[in-house]
Amino acid sequence: MTVRRMNRFISLVAVALGLAACASTSSRQATPESAVGAVSEWPVILRVEVLSVEGTDWHPECVEEGCIPFHFWFKYRARVKDVIDGSWRETEVEFTHLQHGQYIRAVTKDCYVVLRPAGTDLREKIRVPYVADRLLSRFWKSDRAEIKAFSNGT
Repeated sequence: MTVRRMNRFISLVAVALGLAACASTSSRQATPESAVGAVSEWPVILRVEVLSVEGTDWHPECVEEGCIPFHFWFKYRARVKDVIDGSWRETEVEFTHLQHGQYIRAVTKDCYVVLRPAGTDLREKIRVPYVADRLLSRFWKSDRAEIKAFSNGT
């Protein structure tokens, strides 16, 4: 394979991985085992500005032999801009979200998270009390209708 073809191949793989990361917007694999903190209603929906993101190497276990993990847990720290649903008193929140790759800043500068308490295993491994079932952003056209419904109180 020539250098030119190799560079083209690498570029195509990078674009494919980037598109796959953009396509992965949520996961419902985490299940809360017990309530955390003083919040009594779940889920809690917050509008946040992400302050920091840390990738982890932890992923749901593969059940098939030779499985290659595609999604990993990312650890977030965010400033709470608004409480959309539920009761929340804190100005910041730490949570985890299962996704393919790290989102660009345009996605997380102003986004919505649907939070639930993290299960014991997740809390111990990632060291955050909450899991985001969904992370919604106006950046994605497919999320805009749901965000608008949040704003309308539905």
